[in-house]
Amino acid sequence: MAKLLRGDFIRLFKSKIFWLGVIFMFGFAAAAVFTKWNDSRLDPDYYNPPDGILLAGALYMGIVIAVFIGIFIGTDYSNGTIRNKHIMGHSRTKMYLSNLAVCITASVIMHIVYIAVIVGAASFGITRKFEMSIGSVAAQTLTSVFSLAAISAILLFVSMLIPSRSAGAVFAIILSILLILTASGIDSALREKEYKTSGYSIVAAEDGSLVTIPQDKDPVKNPKYVTGTKRKALEFLNDALPVNQICQLVYGKPTETSEISEESNINTFLPLYSLALTAVITAAGILTFRKKDLK
Repeated sequence: MAKLLRGDFIRLFKSKIFWLGVIFMFGFAAAAVFTKWNDSRLDPDYYNPPDGILLAGALYMGIVIAVFIGIFIGTDYSNGTIRNKHIMGHSRTKMYLSNLAVCITASVIMHIVYIAVIVGAASFGITRKFEMSIGSVAAQTLTSVFSLAAISAILLFVSMLIPSRSAGAVFAIILSILLILTASGIDSALREKEYKTSGYSIVAAEDGSLVTIPQDKDPVKNPKYVTGTKRKALEFLNDALPVNQICQLVYGKPTETSEISEESNINTFLPLYSLALTAVITAAGILTFRKKDLK
């Protein structure tokens, strides 16, 4: 296993697609920092901390990971490397686990590069300081790492079953986009208010300021508000799916106010869902890969 891991990690750090992913995440973080810096320059009286962009890159990193994993694993198939490893006596379980370790490591490195740029910019005064504590920054970062590990496990499962570099990358990207769209849909559904008003009127107060007043005296039930069993199911999926976990870290839990005091509650249990999902997907992947015909 050690020899297998050593060879796979050597190939990882020689991989151009991996380093392109690292450079892309660095550039993405730099663009986010520039936006924050420019906003503060244009409106110096408005305190604009970088809390909201700390994990913003992780929301879309699934696509970057999908490209990397699809091509990295697909190359193994197209070059006959996977078949040769099997001929040399490496078990399919060890081959799968080695690829999982490499893919998770690559994903975490890209993620840490993004976060390092954001934290570094705040530390050197390029952006404003974080409002949340150092402990909260570390806890959110650690939680997001578990989420990305689960995303990597899901994308590896797909890529290991498709013996084509191009097809594997395409399917992984499509799956990644579906995970993002699913997360967005669930998050939006859970953020719907139970009651709504049909409109607002703007009136002038005695001090000359404008005040917004709801036109309805009584609140109106929102037909889009989800209740009962369906809401419980959506809340479970919102905690269990890795992209949804990252949404919670970035935007706050949709069923509660996203106060900093709630961060510890969120960070405590989300990694457990990620670990469980990673274990289940990996077990399914190994069982399926064992039956696959390595041509």
